[in-house]
Amino acid sequence: MSIIRRALTTVSQAGPSTPPSIALTAPRAVRKRRDQAALNANPTGLPIAAKAPRVLPARLEAEFQALRTKGQYKGDEASGRKVFWDRQVLWRSRVRGVKGTKGEFLARDQGEAAEESTTPAATEGIIAQRIYLPNIQIRLMRNHTPPGTPYDPHTATFRIPHSMTKTDLRSYLTTLYGLAPTFIRTDNYFAPIKRTAKGSFKPEVGSTKSYKRAVIGLTEPFHYPDDVEELYAQGEASGVGEALGDERKRWIEENFNVEAMKESKKKALMKYHKGYRWRGKTHDNEGNTMREIMKKRWSKEDQLSEEVEKMREETRGLRIAE
Repeated sequence: MSIIRRALTTVSQAGPSTPPSIALTAPRAVRKRRDQAALNANPTGLPIAAKAPRVLPARLEAEFQALRTKGQYKGDEASGRKVFWDRQVLWRSRVRGVKGTKGEFLARDQGEAAEESTTPAATEGIIAQRIYLPNIQIRLMRNHTPPGTPYDPHTATFRIPHSMTKTDLRSYLTTLYGLAPTFIRTDNYFAPIKRTAKGSFKPEVGSTKSYKRAVIGLTEPFHYPDDVEELYAQGEASGVGEALGDERKRWIEENFNVEAMKESKKKALMKYHKGYRWRGKTHDNEGNTMREIMKKRWSKEDQLSEEVEKMREETRGLRIAE
């Protein structure tokens, strides 16, 4: 037992094994098909830049002959075509944003071309600029305002990824929007864990997913376009009255149809409400059908009552005459 215990407690000195590559773990048939496809694409096994076609395409052949007429690619036509083809491959694989035109690139002498045909494209004089394209989402949210408290226009709330820091957010707002936050406070919200149908546990997704909230301070107040009450207050302070607020309401209605959407939503809710339903006269449903049947029945009963009353009046008149 002591030998087994000592063997189990002994730390192995072997290092971690390196995982095999995807190419080596592919099925044998897949690897064979890939090797055959590569062989068919390049039977000689030489680099593509080293293989010059016997006959150039019509456009390249015309360009090559025009350059030979101007005195370039002198000597043997086959070797000149080979150098011309190498330079075409080098031009196509160049780094975009490099100074110079294609004519200047191809107008060099053959010795320089042969020397550069085996090297990557030149990168001297790059005029391009690296652009950072972030793959993150930063959403502006409305501030949390408890009931009975005024809205604070000198603060703004953002939802940012968990990996984003205060320094990143400050740099983002300063660079893109020219904002200088006076303070930044962050807190993390973690979605509740729920149990799936298979028995595993994972955080909820959707509107309740995990996020990070950032509250920043602004040097100037920020109001949303639909903050009409603020415009009314500004109008009263400046002596304009309700002109600013009415103009903003008119602009919102013309561009977003807020009142029309509220009316259509109200009708839809009335239609599906349990106690009170909105039904059109031409809407085919059980209620309208029964209502029409009862109307016809009541009209028939009214006609019968009138006929019976007439017959009674006639009978009463005959008795009086006798």
